[in-house]
Amino acid sequence: MVALLRLLVPRLFRFQVTGLEHVPTPPYLIASNHQAWFDTLFILAAFPRLPMVYTMARRDTVFNRGWKRWLVPRFGVFPISPARGELDRRGVATVYQVLARGGVVLVFPEGRYSRGRALRPLKRGVAHFALQAGVPICPVALSGLDRLRPFGRVEVSIAPPIRPDPPAWWTVQRRVERVIDRVRRAILHAFGRGGEVGQGLRARLGRAARAPLRAARWLRRRLPDRPPRGGRDSEGDNSEVLS
Repeated sequence: MVALLRLLVPRLFRFQVTGLEHVPTPPYLIASNHQAWFDTLFILAAFPRLPMVYTMARRDTVFNRGWKRWLVPRFGVFPISPARGELDRRGVATVYQVLARGGVVLVFPEGRYSRGRALRPLKRGVAHFALQAGVPICPVALSGLDRLRPFGRVEVSIAPPIRPDPPAWWTVQRRVERVIDRVRRAILHAFGRGGEVGQGLRARLGRAARAPLRAARWLRRRLPDRPPRGGRDSEGDNSEVLS
């Protein structure tokens, strides 16, 4: 479906994309103005084919028709049911899951449709996602979709990414992970060295245990057989041989 979309959009509209050099390495968030329910289709056509761009949309507006419920999920759109301006838990969890897998999530911070170049006040969710997940935000400006018509002009302008400073707890967490990794590698390294030391020690102990046996065999070869205690040798001498 996305491949067909990328083929049709430039042929049905005067489609212009600028700023592709600003697209960061995934994972990242796309934050765009919102002019119509089909905004997502043009962003999909503008951005690199991989990884897939996922986006959230209100269940009561974008998923309010049977044909929409069939069509839009095929373009990576998943439904949310916000209450009092806040996302539902399932929607929030989905965003973090996509980012954790190295994907891209499209967010419309206005929350409602705007007209032309006028922006509604932006909601804070996209900033929370970026800070919590530690990913950049790729700002996008759409124009021409509020008065879309065949062969009309549609522009997608991609701005340089915003890389928010991570919160203090996130920085500490990264440091903790690095320390734990160093401890793990040190333990594994000690396993290897301990094995070598243990083998060397066993070898040295084995040689030490065999040394008295070798000395006893050497003495037996050097000393003549002694007569039974109290007996005489062939010369009639009753003394014991000392050397």
